[in-house]
Formats: sequence, structure tokens, C-alpha cells
Amino acid sequence: MAEPGSPTVTWAERMELLKDSAQQRVLNAPMPPAAMEQLIADEKADVLGRFEDSPVRYMGRWWRHNEEGWVALDEAASAQLDLHAKRYRAATAAAGAPSEADAELGEIPPAQPEAGAA
Repeated sequence: MAEPGSPTVTWAERMELLKDSAQQRVLNAPMPPAAMEQLIADEKADVLGRFEDSPVRYMGRWWRHNEEGWVALDEAASAQLDLHAKRYRAATAAAGAPSEADAELGEIPPAQPEAGAA
């Protein structure tokens, strides 16, 4: 029974508080590389690009790889990286970067030599 004058907390509110608490624990601890690889394989996390240690978006945050494993960036840094990610994706699309399906099938066109190259 709730104390007189104190608000009653519903089960739904308690579950939401537990969810938020669990999410904060996940975001504040380094994630082992194998765990992040599994999230990526299961398509629960999104990789920014196809390059080594590319940032990964998971649970509404960007994560970066370091010697401890995968570490979540704070909200401000994630918001900043969202802007850069949007630009990066637009630039790779505009440059006609091959799709992942083309790369997997080995259909990436050969690199063109630069003008004036011998």
C-alpha cells in the first residue's frame, strides 16, 4: 500500500524504470567484440561503413571500438556522428560506391587510373 500523499507507481512505470536502468548499464560498460559482432550479424546493430573499426549504431547510440571493446558514445557525440554519418552515406551514394551485394558477388568494377598516370 502506498504512503498517504505519495503517488502510486504502476507496474508499467516500474517496468519502464527497470528498462531504463538496464539500458544505462549496457551503455556505460564496454561491450565485448564478439557480442557486437553477433549484434551486427543479427542486424540488430548498424555499421556505418565497410572499413576497419567503423562506428556502429546500437540502442540509439554510436559505439566505437577501443582496447576495452566497444564503447557507447554519449548522446551529444552520437548526435554529432549522426550528422557525419548522413553526409558519409550521401557522399558514398553520390560517388557510386558499389553496393554490398555487388561486393559480395565480386562485381566491383576495377579502379580507374588517375589522369596522367603512367
